[in-house]
Amino acid sequence: MKSMVTKKSIFLTFIICLLAGAASFAATKMITPEAELQKQFPKLRYKSISKTDIDGFYEIMTSDRIIYFHPKSGYLFIGEIVNKEGRSLTMERYAEERYKLLTADDLNKAIKIGSGKNIVVEVTDPDCSFCRKMHVYWNMRQDVTRYVFFKPLDIHPEALKKSKHILTAKNREKALFEVYCGNLDGKKEILDKVNDEKGLLESHIAVAAKLQVSGTPAYWVNGKFVSGANIPMIEKIIGKSSAAGTAVHNNSGANCGEAK
Repeated sequence: MKSMVTKKSIFLTFIICLLAGAASFAATKMITPEAELQKQFPKLRYKSISKTDIDGFYEIMTSDRIIYFHPKSGYLFIGEIVNKEGRSLTMERYAEERYKLLTADDLNKAIKIGSGKNIVVEVTDPDCSFCRKMHVYWNMRQDVTRYVFFKPLDIHPEALKKSKHILTAKNREKALFEVYCGNLDGKKEILDKVNDEKGLLESHIAVAAKLQVSGTPAYWVNGKFVSGANIPMIEKIIGKSSAAGTAVHNNSGANCGEAK
């Protein structure tokens, strides 16, 4: 009789443990970052949630910005994450999301240079010194295909005319090289000519607005955002070039990429 009671006790203990384990598993399964976010902020609308490199923090992509969630504390953090190099990782991630909005029609309106395996979308100003520096750099690489969009800045009085000059040229790539080499600097007799680019410049500016570019140069290298003339970051993405282009000098002696 005692043995039967013992067996029943063991059986009941096993069932209780099994049920407790199942309940624990179900509870654990339910406590996901998504579930916790919904519990803490039921009115928040978002597109995606993903883990960041910071332990315990999750990136929340909304329709117009990135915020961060810490499920353990239940807190939302609104602001930018900046690394020790001074780069805003938040801005870079958001820019990569904006890049996904580019269409084939957008790219067809760009000036296409090269045929390399790495895709570079750039927003540039013809009179931006860093843009000209990067023009030389890109020309030294044979492994990129560039899609160039112009965003002439108000601080450069000739930039608008130079952009139109390039876009109305029979050979746009050649005209771009001439402008970025400084060969048209101060050449009013050329720049003051009426150049009707049939709204193409406005299309370029619209693409820059879609990408939310405020300053130049801005690059997307295989979809990764690079702000400014950050060559080390570019080479982290696609490596250093194994083949060099030809460097020439313009009249001022400045190093400039030669059109291929």
